[in-house]
Amino acid sequence: MKIKFNYLVIGILVAIIFLQRSCNGKQISSTPEPIVTTDTIWKTTHDTVYKNVTVLKKEYIKPEGEQYTSGETIDTCKARFQNLLKEHLVRTVYSDTLTLDSLGTIVVRDTVWLNKLYGKREYIKDYKIPFVTKTITKPEPPKRQMYLGGNLFGNSNSMQGVTPGLLYKNKKDQIYQVNVGINFDGTITYGLGAYWKIKLK
Repeated sequence: MKIKFNYLVIGILVAIIFLQRSCNGKQISSTPEPIVTTDTIWKTTHDTVYKNVTVLKKEYIKPEGEQYTSGETIDTCKARFQNLLKEHLVRTVYSDTLTLDSLGTIVVRDTVWLNKLYGKREYIKDYKIPFVTKTITKPEPPKRQMYLGGNLFGNSNSMQGVTPGLLYKNKKDQIYQVNVGINFDGTITYGLGAYWKIKLK
């Protein structure tokens, strides 16, 4: 029994050495990596804007055609004048829609009266613009932890002993155990333990 127990202790020590080598082969950072999350917020715009339009250039161009001449008689001259005056007093509204891909539209409206723009140019906005927001969350850094507890041992007939002990976990999630076993027959045993975190896929 003593030889088997020695073999068991040697096997445990070899396993501990192997785990230490395998864990130390890859550097484990005790600082958690920040978590980056992104979200898209759509800003909807429904608005109407009025803007004064600057006159860039004025140029007189003589039109051609009988309707733009005085005429040979007074009646003809009067009729042509009335027609030109009617056209001059007409208020015309021009509208153009600018499509912003899949975002929406902008409508541009101009009103012409008395041979010039009447009022202000009108912009009717109806579109949505995406804004990508990025949130960086830094997890709480790992901390050292200490646990106090114990175990009860027994069989189906009776309890045989109790082992109070301490557990210590470092920042790399490695756990070390120290305990004392007290059997109900008065025998006292001592124990050491070590645990390493295994990453599962």
